[in-house]
Amino acid sequence: MSNYYCTACKYLTDSQSNMNKHTKTKKHIEKAADKHISKNNIIKKIKVMSCSMCCKQFASQSTRWRHEKICIKKNNLLNNGEIYNTLNNDKSDDIPIKKPKDKYELLIADKDKQIDEYKALVDKLVSSNVNMSHATSKTADVANKSMSVLKYASLHMTDAPVLEELGKEEVYGILNYKGNDKKLNKEQQEDENEIYVKMVIGHYVNKNLVNVLGDTIVQYFRKPGEDFKKTSSIWAVDVARLSFIIMSAISKDGEKEWKDDKTGKSFKSIVIRPMLTTLNEILHNFIEYKEDWLERNKDASVEEMGKIMNLRQKSAELMKDITYRQLEQPLLKSVAPSFQFNDYLKKK
Repeated sequence: MSNYYCTACKYLTDSQSNMNKHTKTKKHIEKAADKHISKNNIIKKIKVMSCSMCCKQFASQSTRWRHEKICIKKNNLLNNGEIYNTLNNDKSDDIPIKKPKDKYELLIADKDKQIDEYKALVDKLVSSNVNMSHATSKTADVANKSMSVLKYASLHMTDAPVLEELGKEEVYGILNYKGNDKKLNKEQQEDENEIYVKMVIGHYVNKNLVNVLGDTIVQYFRKPGEDFKKTSSIWAVDVARLSFIIMSAISKDGEKEWKDDKTGKSFKSIVIRPMLTTLNEILHNFIEYKEDWLERNKDASVEEMGKIMNLRQKSAELMKDITYRQLEQPLLKSVAPSFQFNDYLKKK
């Protein structure tokens, strides 16, 4: 292969455009101006030579030869100080082999090295296959478990009601929120709203809101003394993987059946998301209420206004988390253990 070589800078490239760029560099200009460097043929077109081991390129045979001595030693191909330089079918006699047997000993050493590399590769593939087999086995166990629970529920738990999406009024009840009570006047509703928001923000700041909301969901769907076989519309098949089964409607005529809910997608859509959406509206109402309050109470103390502004700010932060669905997955993980089907079987 023909390359371009700068004798002043010892720069080698196979691209003429790269060489043109090089000649405009500060380093090259300074080197070329050196009085000890011949101005004739500073840039040469040469035939490069590559190392037989690492394919590194050199502008001269002697430089390549010196490099190969070191490179071959690093690759364990040195035998009694003699270097075998014909691994890439190089026919030059620049480096003599004094003993014919050296050639074969070096070839054997090279082959032994290749065999060791192949053995290591095979061991790696075997290990990879074992890990894949274990992963597949675990996946199969989960699938079998899910199918067995689904089959059991389909045969013995047909009385369970359909799990329907929570309505706003239903969520108010689950959250124990009184700020929407029609029996209260507007001022009383605002007071109830503020009391509730203070409680929610308190848990949010202390990073306990997910647990509180999770407990309300569990209490709603797992009432003490109920026959879960007849009343429960949802079960966790695999808590670690958040896999559930849910009683679902399949027709307008009232037909229903148990269905898989892998990753809890339906559970989030039917229960968790409506609950968080309603909580978001409660927070939004609080912010609006306090905007009106600030307009009506411009003579309020700085301390009182500061508390309200701080509460509004935290409410806005929580609303942002709800909007970007930051609470959904943690909430699903929080409630899953309470719906575990195995626990139900142990109680039977």
